[in-house]
Amino acid sequence: MAWCGTFSSTTDGLPFIGPWPGNDKMLYALGYGGNGITFSMIAAQMIRNRLCGIQDEREKVFGYRRFYKNRSIYNNLNDE
Repeated sequence: MAWCGTFSSTTDGLPFIGPWPGNDKMLYALGYGGNGITFSMIAAQMIRNRLCGIQDEREKVFGYRRFYKNRSIYNNLNDE
């Protein structure tokens, strides 16, 4: 009998939460790591706010833009 678990993390240790770049209708909550309970609650609040049209400043902290804001996928996006 054997088992394994995969554990990965971002370089800054934070999850990715928010809309997919260029597609505001695709929302994600990825990479909870060791702080899953806390990050899952933050993700639920952020996604709820997005669905309700409420701006949430935490998207700057947890969104993909924190790593990829200078890449071509963002060149034509103006939602920052």
